[in-house]
Amino acid sequence: MAITNFEVYATRLRDDKLSVKLKLTIAHELCESLEFFQLQDYSRFVSILWPVIRDLLLKTPAVFMSTAPEQKLRSTLLEIIQRIPHSEVFRPIVLEVVTTLVSLVKVENEDNAVVCLKVIYELHRMYRQLLESVAQPFLELASEIYRNADQMLKAMDSMDTPASLSTPNVNLMSPSAMSPGPDAGDATSKNLNKAMSSFKVLTEVPIIVVSIIQANRRHAEQFVTNILPLILHMLELSQKGAGLQPEFTSHSLRAANSDLITAQSKTLSFLAFFARGFTALLLPSQDRIAQLTLNLLCACPAESTATRKEMLIATRHVVSTEIRKAFVPLADRFLDMQVLVGSGLASQCILKPFAFSLLADLMHHIRAELSPQQLTLMVDFYAGCMHDQSLSSGVHTMCAKLLHNITECIMQIPDKRHGRVLLLSILRTFVSSFSAIGSSAKAAIADIRTDHAYAEDKIYGPGELIRTNAFEQGDKIKELRFLLRSLVTGCKNVIYALRKCDSTLALGMHPQTHSVRDDDSTAPPQPDSDAAGSTTSIISNQEAELAGFELDLLAALLREGLQACRIHDIERVK
Repeated sequence: MAITNFEVYATRLRDDKLSVKLKLTIAHELCESLEFFQLQDYSRFVSILWPVIRDLLLKTPAVFMSTAPEQKLRSTLLEIIQRIPHSEVFRPIVLEVVTTLVSLVKVENEDNAVVCLKVIYELHRMYRQLLESVAQPFLELASEIYRNADQMLKAMDSMDTPASLSTPNVNLMSPSAMSPGPDAGDATSKNLNKAMSSFKVLTEVPIIVVSIIQANRRHAEQFVTNILPLILHMLELSQKGAGLQPEFTSHSLRAANSDLITAQSKTLSFLAFFARGFTALLLPSQDRIAQLTLNLLCACPAESTATRKEMLIATRHVVSTEIRKAFVPLADRFLDMQVLVGSGLASQCILKPFAFSLLADLMHHIRAELSPQQLTLMVDFYAGCMHDQSLSSGVHTMCAKLLHNITECIMQIPDKRHGRVLLLSILRTFVSSFSAIGSSAKAAIADIRTDHAYAEDKIYGPGELIRTNAFEQGDKIKELRFLLRSLVTGCKNVIYALRKCDSTLALGMHPQTHSVRDDDSTAPPQPDSDAAGSTTSIISNQEAELAGFELDLLAALLREGLQACRIHDIERVK
């Protein structure tokens, strides 16, 4: 494109006599031609047309009607800025561009402001050193936006049209670009919120603040101290009509609630970043943070899978710090899969690995502080997971490790009967897992001997075949071997804990029963007496006493464990 064409575009866009609709046509034509430019064209484009675009954006007032020609023109001009390659051609004007966009966020509608923030993030990511002077003004803007959270909630009551859902629920560290088309909104007109009172705009703020703080640490501590109360207050905002069924809420209200919960998930990720870098500043509010995290997981809609995923990841970062101590009273709530993954089908299929990773980190660090009731819930939860064949062998391995890691905590339970019951429950779960591994090994060996490949429907199970989606056979066998190793290690710990538990107390017997029975050992047996029945149900040991059902369990453990070890014979059978 010749340089005279750039000058023509600049002259026509600067002409005050031209109508807005005609300028929109010119801007749209210019936007569509960007992809045909060469590198030298972009340099001339920036030097000639950027001043014109800047003046148009700053001098024409923002509008808040989606179908207004002025709105379409402003949206197209911002799209032009967004689509220009952010390479070296931007270096001479990058500071001016970012300063302009920051000022626009304060007056624009929410749709245009979202585009401004996305461009600011991309430019700051590439030109951090050149944009140090913009850091403090943007941090002040971020604080002001969070300070308007109550106004955003009030604006939800006055919404009569659906809020735009163009901002996707993506990970905080991976913002996606939005490119509003020039013809957007032709079909239906809607009112647009002010940018400073929009949850959609607030959603884009945290990632930019994180980028600024990483590049300018001197601004960090004071900013965190000032914005932390605003962040916590924003996380406390509740959804409108949250207790109502979807059929009793309007589409606009559901869309607004979606914007709110998305903004809160981004803010929780924001808080997780502070928790890892500025833990000392957050410790005074740790109990409030733990409760807010739980409330957000409970309030997340069933269909918001990506938002819930982001919450789980953020929560995992939070519990990796000293703040995790505040989660001890809430541990039983986090053992509820309904809280962690919700009731949505997509969440149930996708988010379980994230939920198990979060629980593994949390329970591993706080296990010594759990109450006997919480330990019981933990054993029941992870035992149930190991019985769930829809979960992968990797998850089963993780559950086995967590179960044998808490045996030392179970040994400290004052009620030895309670502790022994938990240990036997863990051992019974391990026996079932040994049995499952043995069955898989038997099926694989039998299939090899009949000159077939591994019988996937027998080794995997139909549910796991669907879940794993073309799992490699060798990988499955390798996972089962890892699980077997964890089970053997776990059995060692559990049996050691059983030996240290007082069996007579666990069985409801008085400790003197054993000595009385020894004194009467020379007497003839009385098979019909109650004492004889009790004696025959107890097997004496030097360190403890085992009931008959406990011996049966240990026998099953050895039997099924030996069968499970056949998983190592598959290569020899070949």
